[in-house]
Amino acid sequence: MNDFLDNLGKTVNETAKKAMKASGDFLELTKTSLGIKFDEAKRDSFFREIGKIVYGSYKNSPEGVSDEISDFCECIDEIENSIKAQKIKAASLKNKKYCSDCGVILEKSVNYCYSCGAKQPEIEAEEEICCDECCCNAQKEPECDCEDECCCEPECDCEPECDCENECCCESGEEEKNDQ
Repeated sequence: MNDFLDNLGKTVNETAKKAMKASGDFLELTKTSLGIKFDEAKRDSFFREIGKIVYGSYKNSPEGVSDEISDFCECIDEIENSIKAQKIKAASLKNKKYCSDCGVILEKSVNYCYSCGAKQPEIEAEEEICCDECCCNAQKEPECDCEDECCCEPECDCEPECDCENECCCESGEEEKNDQ
């Protein structure tokens, strides 16, 4: 029975050593993997900073960069313009305005940006033309014979077809109603 207990003790001891080694290897692998991820993140951060520096050089002197870099920078310019247009639209939808100098969202009534001090352009009020029988925001066509504003080329989809009793040049697929 002593041999059995000795063998059992040796087996338990060897198994514990293997488990400790596997656990140590797993811990070391985890540390190494985290180190790799951390270093990759630092490297990517430096790549971004280098890219910003190169783009800044392009903005200051476009002819000073290679054609390949210039192509990338032109793509960035297009994206920047798209972002700016979307921010302006978002501000307008919120009944605000966007400072084109620093990008702060401002009240429409503000004449100077409170962040950068830039003079803000006047925002023209949008004119709405509306009549009872036609679409909102309608624009009268020059060849239209209606006496009042009609639904010629509606800018909104609130009423897809003209219910106007007058002769007009609506693009609803109907000819002048009085000719029928």
